[in-house]
Amino acid sequence: MLTIANTLLPVFALVALGMVIERMRIMPDGTAAILNQFVFNIGMPALIFIAIATKQPAELARIGYIGGTVAGMFASFVLVYGLFSGGFRRRHGESGMLSLLASFPNTAFLGLPVLVALFPGNEDAVLASSISTILGLPLLMLVIGQQEYRRSADGTEQQGLARKLARSLATNPILLSTVAGVAVCLGRVPLPASIEGMFRMLGGTASPCALFAIGMVLANQLVSRKGDGAGLLRQIPVNAVKLLGQPVVTFLSLKALGVDGAWLAMGVILSGMPTGTIAYVLAENYGTCTGETSRAILANTAASMLTIPLTIAALQHMHLL
Repeated sequence: MLTIANTLLPVFALVALGMVIERMRIMPDGTAAILNQFVFNIGMPALIFIAIATKQPAELARIGYIGGTVAGMFASFVLVYGLFSGGFRRRHGESGMLSLLASFPNTAFLGLPVLVALFPGNEDAVLASSISTILGLPLLMLVIGQQEYRRSADGTEQQGLARKLARSLATNPILLSTVAGVAVCLGRVPLPASIEGMFRMLGGTASPCALFAIGMVLANQLVSRKGDGAGLLRQIPVNAVKLLGQPVVTFLSLKALGVDGAWLAMGVILSGMPTGTIAYVLAENYGTCTGETSRAILANTAASMLTIPLTIAALQHMHLL
């Protein structure tokens, strides 16, 4: 319990610091937007590239773990998408963004330190976190494609929409970094230590910058949206699916695919992580559900301080930890 609390503390501290700085008006207007653009175009692509490029091809070939993790992610995405696009009648662009909140776990910035604490000296903990992080990229690509389509469709020029979408995706920094990382990994191209170090340093900026920006946005939202009960009500199914539903589906899927022991436990724990902060970066970048996204990430990150220990306790009860 104490280890989990110590792991989550920096997340809350960075968000709180961003809120304080914004309320004190120390930084210029627009700082949050600039920070998010940096994360979207530089920090996160660097992290994704180095996470993929430095692996051996065989390390990425755990079929059962991959299948179970993907099943948990996409089942959560489809469930929430159907709920909001059908039951709540939200626009498809908004439904896609809210579905990402319910299915994209923070496996890199929060999941990895939690696993390292729970499995000290086990190198599989780092590999499991890296694989889960890579497997979340198709969800990001799906939502990015949807948002690009919405952005083009909302314009006055409708001709060549498919060509515009293809061009937007082809120049997307997240997609490009993924393709480049896979090419380096499969080609077994050695990276100079200086280049690898540079990418790791850039990648390390993604999480703190995004969290700090979330805090800055929240400082204004908590004032301007005070009493927004409808917005809070819509977040209940999102957070419930993310923190409770996804771990259950992932557990059942991994078991069905023959995954057991430490890999089963690591997959379930990673699936129960709160939403990755890149979701807010995308929401801000495309102007879709920005307020709901920032509030949902803060809410399920706070709630995860309870759900993560409960998940770990359940796994211990089943003698998987």
